[in-house]
Amino acid sequence: MSDSGRKATIAEINTKYQLEPNLSKTIYVEGSSDKSFLEWFLKKCGIKNIAVFEINMVEIEAQQLFEKNLDDNHRDRIILLSFLVNQGIIGIIDSDFDFIKKPTYTKPPHLLLTDYSAMELYAFNKDTLEKILLGYPSKQPESYQNFLDMLGSILVEIFLIRFAKKQIEPSLPHIDFNKDLSLKSKLVTFDRDSYLKKYVSSQQDKVEKFNSFIDERKKDIPDDIRKVIHGHDFINLLQFYLGIKQKDAKNVFEKSFYSSLDFNLLKKEGMFQKLIKML
Repeated sequence: MSDSGRKATIAEINTKYQLEPNLSKTIYVEGSSDKSFLEWFLKKCGIKNIAVFEINMVEIEAQQLFEKNLDDNHRDRIILLSFLVNQGIIGIIDSDFDFIKKPTYTKPPHLLLTDYSAMELYAFNKDTLEKILLGYPSKQPESYQNFLDMLGSILVEIFLIRFAKKQIEPSLPHIDFNKDLSLKSKLVTFDRDSYLKKYVSSQQDKVEKFNSFIDERKKDIPDDIRKVIHGHDFINLLQFYLGIKQKDAKNVFEKSFYSSLDFNLLKKEGMFQKLIKML
């Protein structure tokens, strides 16, 4: 990327590191929250002179993605960049569905994947959730383990619905699940059947197909459910539980979300250990 904010081409990135191979590495991430999170982590590590860019600052045509059997999204753009630029960069992406479905791409050595399905799942633990809920005394649960189990059971269901959609009806738009959540006495429940009927426009044969697929795949999910939870769903469910409804309040919550993470625990995670070694 140039100082003017102009998007860089893949050819320009390659040329830069070919001419000056000793330049500091550049990290490419999917979005703005990932960028802020990685910049905070590098600062805590005392690592300087490493630029972190969002992938939308690189000029990549959709056709380039399709030629590599990739989808037109931020995650797959980083995968493509990692294929086409073999020095000077590090790509970091969410693992997404890779824990329950064999990836269709070969991972280059300078492409890092999260240890769980998404970056947000580094916060899916008792200590971090306790910090997040400090500002909401009336919402603090009696048992944080039970609270995690409650959130997890719902989030896994929604993750598998997303996966079923990708496998069965990829053209279907994902719809908000909040209307099929209910909250009573700090207990959140999710009406899967109601949600699925909206998802597939009440076509009973498709509802049954989705239900069958989800129940079958549920038998094979990893023991660590952080590998089968969508990051934004996690944040959305927390916001529902806490009663955060206004757009501005949601934005503030999301931006402050990572501030509750424990750096000393985070640097022990596999992806972050690999990142530190690569820098």
